[in-house]
Amino acid sequence: METGTRCACNYSLAIICGVFAGVAVVLYLAGLRCLDAGGRLSDTAWTCEIAPGAIHSLWGLVTPGIIAVGVVIGALVYFVVAALGRRWLFRYGKRLA
Repeated sequence: METGTRCACNYSLAIICGVFAGVAVVLYLAGLRCLDAGGRLSDTAWTCEIAPGAIHSLWGLVTPGIIAVGVVIGALVYFVVAALGRRWLFRYGKRLA
C-alpha cells in the first residue's frame, strides 16, 4: 500500500519560491541602504540616485551580510514550501490521480 505520492514538482516550486524570496529580501535591504545614504530609488530601474547625476545599481549596495540574510530567508522559504507541498500531495494526491 502506497502512503504518499512521489513527485518532484513540489521541490521545484520550493526552489523557485526560495530563490525569489531571497532576491526580494536582498533588493529590499539594498533599497533601505540606499535610502539611509540619502539616496532616492528609481521607479523603473533597480538604481539608486545618491547625488544629483550619480546613479548606482542596487546590486552595488549589496554587502556580504545582506547576502547572508537573503540566503537564510530563501532557505527558510524553501523548507516551508517543500513541507507544505508534501503535506498537500499526501492529503490530496490520491484524489488527483
